[in-house]
Amino acid sequence: MTAAQAAAQAFGPPVRLTPDAAVETPVQPRSSAPAPVIVPAYPPIVTPPPAVSPVVARPAPVARAPLGAPDPDGAGLLDGLQGLGGDPWRGIGRAELLALIAALPVDTPSPTVKALERRLLLSAGSPAVATGEAPPPRRLGALRIEKLARLGDPAGAAELAGRLPAALVADEPAARALTDAELVRGGLDCPRALARGKSFASAYWAKLGLFCRARSGDRAGTDEALAVLRDSRRSDPFLPVAEALAGATPPPARSLSLQADADGLALLLAALRIARIGVPPDRLPLDNLPALAAIATNPAVDPATRAAAGERAAASLFLDARQLQDLYAQVPAVGDELLRVRDIARRDRGARTRALVHQAMAAAMDGRRRVALAALAMELVDPRLRAGPVGGAAAGLLDGVSPTGDAAALAPAAARLYYAQGRLDQARRWHDLALRSGRSADTAWLWPLAVVATGQGAQDPRALTEWLDEALRGADTAARSRIAGQLALLQATGVAVPDEAWMTVTDGAGPPSGSEAGVDPAFWQRLGDAAAGGRIGETVAVALILLGEAGPATLPPVVTARVAANLKAVGLEPDARALVREAMAAVIGPATSTSE
Repeated sequence: MTAAQAAAQAFGPPVRLTPDAAVETPVQPRSSAPAPVIVPAYPPIVTPPPAVSPVVARPAPVARAPLGAPDPDGAGLLDGLQGLGGDPWRGIGRAELLALIAALPVDTPSPTVKALERRLLLSAGSPAVATGEAPPPRRLGALRIEKLARLGDPAGAAELAGRLPAALVADEPAARALTDAELVRGGLDCPRALARGKSFASAYWAKLGLFCRARSGDRAGTDEALAVLRDSRRSDPFLPVAEALAGATPPPARSLSLQADADGLALLLAALRIARIGVPPDRLPLDNLPALAAIATNPAVDPATRAAAGERAAASLFLDARQLQDLYAQVPAVGDELLRVRDIARRDRGARTRALVHQAMAAAMDGRRRVALAALAMELVDPRLRAGPVGGAAAGLLDGVSPTGDAAALAPAAARLYYAQGRLDQARRWHDLALRSGRSADTAWLWPLAVVATGQGAQDPRALTEWLDEALRGADTAARSRIAGQLALLQATGVAVPDEAWMTVTDGAGPPSGSEAGVDPAFWQRLGDAAAGGRIGETVAVALILLGEAGPATLPPVVTARVAANLKAVGLEPDARALVREAMAAVIGPATSTSE
């Protein structure tokens, strides 16, 4: 009996990423420098991923009884291949779908998750409505519009609302979510927004009317609306800001409570921006990422606070890399800080230090110094944020360095960052430089990332063996767990991983069940069932819920691997590969790395 057979007998079959053909069993600074703005890390730290041994099988179709007439809110901006096919909600009822839409994540740091969710919400298609089913408390169209707005896509939400004119008539939460998103982005169309709220009686819309009059310079209208607000909302934190919009002395920033007006925070922040009133660093609403984006675009806020708020907002894609770079450029350097940026980075790895690195790079002329600064910029990127705007800002600095022999030392890290960003041409150039100029021990760890990013090299079993031999040399328990996670991700994209490889990586212990991943067992099972039945919309929605706010770069790799395998099974291989690429870029690295 072989070792693999003995282990299989002792530990049972390995966990499957997609359902079996029959039934799948459910699983369980110096004093002269300004004090840095302290903003906690985002996304939150998670425990190291467990080792897993997945098996990917093509799911068999499962029949489900058809339902009745379709929901009327099925219009969308994306049809056919642009969306999720001609009938994405086949086989799922409206009540089920509404619960899934409400549970979708909005603050994820994953570009792929946000893009896939946007595609889901904008796709045309209606779920079936059971005969005699009562109208739901909220319409599907309103939920889709609200979720798009909260996701950071007010333009898409507004365009969808134009296709579904009745969706917002009786749904104030969705109408306000869309208006808030437009306020945060700074692209509010006042007449359209006010028309959106004409059927609602809450004070929010009266305050919005005052804001719009003040923004347009309508002094008489502003005074009239302000008089009404004074009579009815004397304790409203918006009131002193509104008075400043009308010409009064601006209130002290520290007298304003951003937390007390959570329901109207976006409107308050937009008014602060118009009135040129700043927000102190100790008043940042750290749990409201769109609000941090609004603070970052307020010129009255001090530059260091803007950079700290903007970086946290960019981590979840509420600002892009270009906007983040602009914020970095505005942070003032003190004395010779640009010359001492490496020393500063040893003490502080926050937004201000990253801003100094970007400014030092802009001022550097010497080629060796530019290489050193690019390496420092990459080192300061949280591994979980490599795929998003924070990593994109660092990649922008790397764009100024040529992949030549003088920069060979940073080639592996540069290839990893470009792979994470999905910029494959640049990644290949730096990867080639790493292979030409480095030892195999220094570059072998890039192989799994290159395979999942490009889809090339997966059919060469010798390459897998050579990588494992190098990766396992001197690997401790934590490193072996990380390698096992990489095997799961490789297998989810179609790489054949033999049993012997799993046994070697897990030191003969055999694969665990996957229950250590910490996800809801019901959703874990439902994902496989939906993919097995070819229910593409349900598969995507459940996959997004499993990925949650953490995203593929933060979750245990087994979760991303299962999601990717099921997305691939319903024909969404590019999305599956992009998710795996993000996850692999976060966990991949040299065995002796100290930056992970």
